[in-house]
Amino acid sequence: MSELSNRTLARGLDMLELLSENPQGLELHQIARLMELPKSTAYNLARTLTACKYAYKQDDGKYLLGLKMFEVGSAAVNDLDITAVIRQYMRQVYNECNETMHCGMMTGREVVYIDKLESTRSVRMSSRIGVRMPLHATAMGKALLASLTDAEIESLYSGVTLEKLTDKTITSLSDLLTEMGRVREAGFAVERGENCEGVTCQAVAIIARDGKPQYALSISAPSFRLTEEEETANAALLLRAKRKIERFLKAT
Repeated sequence: MSELSNRTLARGLDMLELLSENPQGLELHQIARLMELPKSTAYNLARTLTACKYAYKQDDGKYLLGLKMFEVGSAAVNDLDITAVIRQYMRQVYNECNETMHCGMMTGREVVYIDKLESTRSVRMSSRIGVRMPLHATAMGKALLASLTDAEIESLYSGVTLEKLTDKTITSLSDLLTEMGRVREAGFAVERGENCEGVTCQAVAIIARDGKPQYALSISAPSFRLTEEEETANAALLLRAKRKIERFLKAT
């Protein structure tokens, strides 16, 4: 009985998280499909959440988060530090990929590493908290740069020589701007051995409420063990964390 209760609670929390990711609302059949649940089970969960005011049903049949959910969330937000929130989402991503993760902030033409979760796999990264790396040669840096306009990037690098860290480092402003177009189109940045030979990194920028890039998150792994399928999965994990963190920033 306790196992059933725990599973029901977990499903209810999963439904709340799903609704938080779809502020426009979801119909019951969509909830059932996305959660891979029988429609009857999804209905019972939705009915319970609605009865408890954590969700509500619109006239068009869509379910949305209720006011009580926002009241609970607001109370929690008041006592949370932003970096602690980011660390929680980093941990969620890390638990799914078990690769090294970094969090960074933009400072001038560099990204400073402010947090790190080390992979438990045999090959580890030599990076450390507090290190500064050029924006143009790192995935986090490129993700942050892509959040700026081309004019802002040109101004940032006016009269500056792009440092070459490896044979793959971007060293011309025109090539960097071309790369920024690819990053914007994909929604995330990729760096393959441009900062450190044999390492592939993917990153997303976290945009603050004022529209400026505030943080960046990355997943780093030795290139030899990173498959195309894993790269795709890791990018999806980062984009999901980005959406959640940015929703938190907008709410604070």
